[in-house]
Amino acid sequence: MRHYGCGSVLRAILMKRNWQLLIVSIFLVGFLLTGMIGTSTSMTFIWPAYALLGLTGCLSISLLFTNVSFSLPRWTTLATFALVSYLLVRASDSPVAYFAREDAALILAAFLSYCLFLSLFSSGESRKRLIYALAALVVLNLLFALIQVLFKPTFWLIPGYERTFSNEPGGLFNHPNHFSGFIGALVPLWLGMAIYGRNKRPMRLAWATLAGVSILFSLKTGSAVTHLTLGTGLLLHAIVSAFLAWPRISVSLQRSLVAALAFGALILTGIGYAASGPISRAIDRHLLTLEDGTSLPLIWQAGVKQLAESPLVGTGSRSSIIFGRLHRADTLSTSKTEPEFIHSEYLQALADYGIVGFGLFVIAVGMHGFIGIRFIRAYSRFPSNPHRLFPQSDHLAIVTGSLGTLAAFGVFAAFDFAMHLPAFAVVAAILFAILAAPDPMASALSSSTTTPSLPGGSLMFMNRAIVFGCGIAMLLFGIIFSRSEYHYEVARVLFEADPAGFKHHRHLQAARAFDSQNPKVFTLSAHAQVAGITSEMAAPARQQALEQADLYFNQAWKLYPQDVFAAVGHASVLDELGKRADALQRLEDARAKAPNYGVVMLAEAEHHLRYGKIVEAETAFVDALGARAFRDTIAAQEGMRTISEWKLIAAQNGIDWQKDLREKETDQQLADRESYRSMPAVQIRERNLAAEAVPKDEPENPGTTDSN
Repeated sequence: MRHYGCGSVLRAILMKRNWQLLIVSIFLVGFLLTGMIGTSTSMTFIWPAYALLGLTGCLSISLLFTNVSFSLPRWTTLATFALVSYLLVRASDSPVAYFAREDAALILAAFLSYCLFLSLFSSGESRKRLIYALAALVVLNLLFALIQVLFKPTFWLIPGYERTFSNEPGGLFNHPNHFSGFIGALVPLWLGMAIYGRNKRPMRLAWATLAGVSILFSLKTGSAVTHLTLGTGLLLHAIVSAFLAWPRISVSLQRSLVAALAFGALILTGIGYAASGPISRAIDRHLLTLEDGTSLPLIWQAGVKQLAESPLVGTGSRSSIIFGRLHRADTLSTSKTEPEFIHSEYLQALADYGIVGFGLFVIAVGMHGFIGIRFIRAYSRFPSNPHRLFPQSDHLAIVTGSLGTLAAFGVFAAFDFAMHLPAFAVVAAILFAILAAPDPMASALSSSTTTPSLPGGSLMFMNRAIVFGCGIAMLLFGIIFSRSEYHYEVARVLFEADPAGFKHHRHLQAARAFDSQNPKVFTLSAHAQVAGITSEMAAPARQQALEQADLYFNQAWKLYPQDVFAAVGHASVLDELGKRADALQRLEDARAKAPNYGVVMLAEAEHHLRYGKIVEAETAFVDALGARAFRDTIAAQEGMRTISEWKLIAAQNGIDWQKDLREKETDQQLADRESYRSMPAVQIRERNLAAEAVPKDEPENPGTTDSN
């Protein structure tokens, strides 16, 4: 009986270990999938990866009472929980639920990764496995970049979808700067494993090779921001290495190094003073200017005005796209269609979440950094092998690499929207988790004899309980939105291939059923109704299609009232239904939300022209000629020629076009009058998805510049 009992215990232990290994494996798959697919701001493909992270959170409840060898830092953990709670609360009160959902899902994914790492990776070996998975992700990016260099620049992971930024290799990322910034920022981690890790020589050489190849690709494909990011990570890693090696070198060498550093600093100061003008111009040209020539300060200017709207708590998650339209700088290049982000995560956090949210973020980051630095200081005092310049420890390698990588991420985020890319956000969350508990064997060094009542302590118990709840939410959202995004994407592709067809309608119906809060689905549904109208269609059927389109547009308007492109299409439908006042009001509201958008000005001009309002139409066409965004000069000039012809015909027929005698007529009567509808070249231009028209005299740019 005793032997049988020992066997049962052994089998139970093995089953427990296998179960934990399964959970860790699911997490690693979800982590890798997030890093592979979450390389742009599009949410089309990311939901299955989020579902896997949620599944890991659900399954981890079985490890609720599993002991760990370290305790979570109290105030750092509470500060992190407070930050995430505040961000989610603000997301629930954002102006547009669809955008807020994207931010909330990203926050939950990063938070789940942070908490799951602390719960599942409680040993040095398990943490090394995660570093291997991260290295595999980088190697995969490098392989894709090599294929793009040698064969096809647009090559991407999913068949049928290609990179739109194809001028430089980008690996799995759509934008080459995001690719080069990502692999460049991770170089300190590979150097840490090569210098400090307990590895044999071939493995050290492999880590060093990965660091070298990453540096080469970053220098080749990256911009000045990427180079600054790479330099920051390398500099911090060099400072940490010097700090660790300092006690192990002779006093004479220390003095020589101090003298050399002082002399070098003096030389650099002199060079900087003498060349301050060229350096300033170079910074403005290469660091503060995007690839299309747009100055970053002009985009930041809109962010500052957004912050002024609500300095304390911010304007809400992802509301920068709304206020970017409202506060768009007049001097911003017309080729810069529509920035979705402020291109500075610090200003973005301030504008979206206010001083309160940014303050909580600074506190949480500062606490994690303090723990990491304190760990390195403590390690520098340990006795080490006198024959080695640097101590050998996997924990030290991972912590020093994490500090360097996070510092590099921080610099990159000052000039880009990196933390709105899931690949960046999830990796950063895991590196912060490493700093929160840098040594998994910390309890073995503690002299305390007290045993916590809960395995891992109350904070770890709370961590695991919260992960379970967040995991359920993320799993459900992942399953639901994976299906809705799938049907929406299929419908979009089918609609673009055959707008007048019928195959996309069933997918739109399914997308609306799965996700009733997606305004894009309702906007596309409205355009699909309009596109299905033919000249042979009977009047009752045509009326029904227009009314259904109006219904969909109204629903999209409720979900996303700031969508000025949908407003243009909606106004055209309202005009066809004879709702003249409603159409004009819709356009006026859109123009108030996007005062510099030429597409709205053109729609307003065409509306006035339709009803014979020549003065108003001419004014709107003139405004469209000088629009600072989505300007279509050719269409505006055609409208001006139409008005000139109209004036000429009116004068030849003795019509006083300046005197409006048509006010007593109903809107529908006025719209249907042959004398006005048959004027030469008077047309309501057909507008497709989101009413966006590619300007004919401007460089083509598909969609918004930040959507990737």
